[in-house]
Formats: sequence, structure tokens, C-alpha cells
Amino acid sequence: LPDSIKESILCFILTIAIRESRKPAMINSTMFNPHNSMLIHISRYTLWQNRLKDLIDEYVRELQSSLQLDDPGNLTSIFATFERIWFKYYSKIIEHISDYLPKGYDDVFLKPISFETIKNNFLTDAIKGIEVKAINSATGDKLIYPKNTPKKYIAIGGNRLSRGFTLEGLSINYFVRSTDYSDALLQMGRWFGYRPGYIDCCKLFITRDSMEKYDLVTKTIEELETEFRKMEEKDKTPKNFILRVKKHPGALKITRPTILRDTKEV
Repeated sequence: LPDSIKESILCFILTIAIRESRKPAMINSTMFNPHNSMLIHISRYTLWQNRLKDLIDEYVRELQSSLQLDDPGNLTSIFATFERIWFKYYSKIIEHISDYLPKGYDDVFLKPISFETIKNNFLTDAIKGIEVKAINSATGDKLIYPKNTPKKYIAIGGNRLSRGFTLEGLSINYFVRSTDYSDALLQMGRWFGYRPGYIDCCKLFITRDSMEKYDLVTKTIEELETEFRKMEEKDKTPKNFILRVKKHPGALKITRPTILRDTKEV
């Protein structure tokens, strides 16, 4: 396993621990989601997915054993590794989440917490019950989220985890698939959406190329929203107002050519 995948799994366990610490305050809220999910997408080939599942299963078992056997005070223990990940990915945003949120976004459940509290009270239990699933035709694995039984899933997938499928309590995404189409990019963004009580725990592991493409497609959407506002101000409809969607030659196409056959390039 590459170190980046190992770090993403450590992040998932820390996220579960943080969410467990907030559970007593949230459990009676309509926004409470009892499930925890992590998405890993490195390939559409089932052979790769199934091999990765075996490696991650083994890694999670090693972590669980270390959490039970290691001395928390030892500087070479798994607890020290978790502490390093905490300060690399969590401490700043957990303590200063209000600085990152847009104006008017209010979430009373985003309470700061220290690593010592996590380590002493929640970390060992957080890893228990994690199920690693390769979601493809070869395994037949499924993600089932019972109403009264909290689940912890690491879902490794490809085409089966495409649009229309919800991963409940999704927090950590390790995603290296790429595309040159704006519409496909948006369908692949499973991490979009609201995360009440744990938006400060969410992490996205993607490539620099994907980051740049998501940046471009976000600008495209914002410009399209401006076009909608212009249309409304002029009391027009799409039937009598030309709507334009920007493409980025050499970087990003809007969609497949067959869908664009009735459009005009300007």
C-alpha cells in the first residue's frame, strides 16, 4: 500500500473517533447520521480493486492489533503515528472551523476536541467493526445501511459506485480516477453536499490534475449561474435566451460530442 492510502485510512479512523465524541449531542437531531463511509477509487479493473481490498483488510487488522498492544506513551507506537496524522490533517481545522465556513453557515455540533481526548476515550473503539468492501461484479459485495445498526465501510469501487449511489456518512475520499468531461467530473464528485456535525473531518485525496479540473469546472458553473441571473433580469427563458457553457480547450470538454450536436460554438 502506498503511504497516501495508509494516511487516508488513519484519517478515516480519526474521523470516526471525532464523530463518536459528538454523538451524545447529535443523536436526537434529525441531522444525525450513524454511519461512516470511506471511498477509494483507484481503478475500474476488478482485479486491482480486489487486490487492494485484501491489502487494506490486512492493514486494518495490523492497526487494530497495534492499538490494543502498543504503549500509548511510546514515541514509536501507533498512537504516535495517529498523533502525527492529527496535527498534519486535523488540529488546525478542528480548532478554527468557523474561519473556513461561508458566511451564514452555522453548525452547532462542530465542537473542538484535543488529540488526548480522542486517544484516551475514542480511538481504540473507532477502528472496531470496520468492513472493507470491493464493490464489483466479481465479489458481489454490497453496501447496506440498516436504520438501527451503525456501519463503518471502506468501499473500494469503480463503475458500481457511479452516479445514483449514496455512501452514507461519507467523510474520506481517495480518488485518482480522471476524466476530460465536465459532466463526468461532476458525477464523480461523491463528496459534494452537506456534512452536518462532521464537515471539518472530511478529507479528499486526489491528484493535482483533478484539483485543477475541479477548479475549472467550478468556475464554469459560477459563470453559468451568472447567465441564469441575466436571463431572469431580462424576464427571458432558455427558449429565447442564449445560455453559454464555457469549455477549456486542451484541458476540459463540456460533454460527449453526440450530446453537443445541436449546440453552436462561439
